[in-house]
Amino acid sequence: MCSHIDAIEQFVEYFQDQKALISQVQPNLYRKVIYATALDPIARAAFGKVGQHRAKSLRLIDELTNWTDRDRVSLPQLCLALEEKGLISGFLYAEAKTRLEHWAPGEVLRLNNSPLLPELMPVAQPLEKCVLLSCRYAELFYTYRNNLVHEFREPGYGIEMSSDKDQPYYHSMIGDTWQLVFPVGFFARLYAEALVGLRALLVRGDIDPYCQFEFGSKWRAH
Repeated sequence: MCSHIDAIEQFVEYFQDQKALISQVQPNLYRKVIYATALDPIARAAFGKVGQHRAKSLRLIDELTNWTDRDRVSLPQLCLALEEKGLISGFLYAEAKTRLEHWAPGEVLRLNNSPLLPELMPVAQPLEKCVLLSCRYAELFYTYRNNLVHEFREPGYGIEMSSDKDQPYYHSMIGDTWQLVFPVGFFARLYAEALVGLRALLVRGDIDPYCQFEFGSKWRAH
């Protein structure tokens, strides 16, 4: 029996109750910033207050959500990253460019058109592997989150075509540049899935989520 079930239910219910309030916020940028911020305490409750923020945020995506495309790789971002570092003479760049040429400009493409990380890792040289890993969609979502929270803007030039979609997508722009979009519906989906995953993790481990936070009148630095 879980001895901390009451604390767990209270904690999760608090964040579930915020969904209706967050959904009313406009514009979409503001709503995304709130979702990105609200994911942080969920990760903290699951994985502790000590440790790198990036690692906990990635664990939230990998372990608490059902995002099946998280281990796919963005071909447009991979090509841009390899070009930026001058790594364009190897098999990885050639393979990424070849695959990208099959994308039809003018279409809206979902992430299932992207290769899985294990498909490209065998052709990556040691210096290219870090670049390849950074273009995994879970990593790119964290980059997107950082742009929102620290720069109050979204990276790239993607256009959000509909706020009710919960799947990321690409659209093309003049010059055959593909823009990656994480729509606000996708943020809402990750938030809801993370709460379900958090509850299961806390119950399974009989963990009090409040033990990862400090309460009281004294303000404490983070």
